[in-house]
Amino acid sequence: MSRYLFDGHKLMYHPDRVAEYLQTGDCFPLYVEISPVGSCNHRCLFCAYDYLGHPDRRLDSDRTLGLIDELDEGGVRSILFAGEGEPLLHPDLGRMICRSRECGIDAGMFTNGHLLTEDLAEEILPALLFVRFSFNGGSSENYAAIHQVSTRVYEQVIQRIEQSVRIRDRHKLGVDIGAQYVVLPENLDCVCEAAGRLKSAGLDYFVVKPFVQQSSHQGYQMKEALSPSMLEEVFNRLEQLQDRSFTVVIRRNAFEGYGQRNYHHCLGTSFITAINSGGDVASCLPYWDQSDYVYGNIYEASFAEIWHGEKRRQIKQHIEQELEVCRVCPPNCRPHAINEYLSEIRRPTAKHVNFV
Repeated sequence: MSRYLFDGHKLMYHPDRVAEYLQTGDCFPLYVEISPVGSCNHRCLFCAYDYLGHPDRRLDSDRTLGLIDELDEGGVRSILFAGEGEPLLHPDLGRMICRSRECGIDAGMFTNGHLLTEDLAEEILPALLFVRFSFNGGSSENYAAIHQVSTRVYEQVIQRIEQSVRIRDRHKLGVDIGAQYVVLPENLDCVCEAAGRLKSAGLDYFVVKPFVQQSSHQGYQMKEALSPSMLEEVFNRLEQLQDRSFTVVIRRNAFEGYGQRNYHHCLGTSFITAINSGGDVASCLPYWDQSDYVYGNIYEASFAEIWHGEKRRQIKQHIEQELEVCRVCPPNCRPHAINEYLSEIRRPTAKHVNFV
C-alpha cells in the first residue's frame, strides 16, 4: 500500500467519527476544502471549473479566519486550500494557512506554484502538511500548451519548486512537496520527461491521474480514449524513476475503474464538504455551483448553524436516499472510496461478519 493512499480513504484512522455516523446518521466533517479565490492565473485545458468563468472574487480574510476557528471548535481535522481558482492569488492566504496550524488543523494546498515567492514559501511551508503542484507538461512548449501560459512559465515554476525544496531542507520541515499530473492525449508522451525533471528538482512524489469529466459544461472534452496498453507502457517507464527519495504514484484504480461504482447513493458528505470563493458551503465540488446542493453561506450564518441547519438536513437526505450517483455524478469523485467503505459497513456483502 502506498504511504500516500491517493486512491483510497483514511476513515479507518477516525473510528470515533465513523462510529458517531453509524450511530446517529451524521457527524461533523473531518475534511473541508476551501477555495480562497475564484480567479486563476493559468487556463489549463482540463480545468474542471472553467465553465464558472473564473469569477473575480475572493473570501473575506477576517471572515475566513473566523471560519477556521469555527471549524476547529466543531472538530474538523484537515483543510485543503485549493478550489476553483489559484489559492496563491489571495493576499492573505498565509494568514489562513498559519491560523489552521495554530488551531491544530492539518493544512494542505494545491497550487500551480507560479506565484509562490520565497517570502511566501518561508511563511507557509512550516504550517503545511503538504503542498502539491499542478504540473501537467514535460517541456516548456508542452506545459505552455496545457496550462495556456507563456513558455517561460515552465522554468519559472520549476524554480519555485526548487526554492520550496531548499527552504524545506534548510529548516528541516516536515512538509511533503509533490506534484500531480493529469494525463491527456496532449501530454501523455511528455509525462516521463516531466517526472524526471521534477525528480531532479527534489520532489518527494509525482502523482499521475486520469482526466475527470466533472461537468458536461467543462470546456475540454477528451477527443480520444487512451488505450490501457499504451498507458501501461508509459507507467512502467515512469515507475523506473522511483527510488528511496522519490515516489511515483500511478493511480491505476482511477484509470482502470473509471466511473465504476458498487453503491447507489452517496454517504460521504457527512465527512467532507467544500466552501467556494463566494462563501457557499456545498455537499461536494461537482455541485458547489448548484443551489440545490448548497447548504448555506458563511456570510449569513456560522458554519455550525449551516451544518446543523434544516436545508442541509434536506439535501443530505436527498443525497443519501434519492440521488442516483451512478447516473448523475461524475466519475472518480472525492467521496468514492469513502462511499465504498461506508456502504460495506452498513450493508455487508461478506458472509459471517462476526467471525473476525
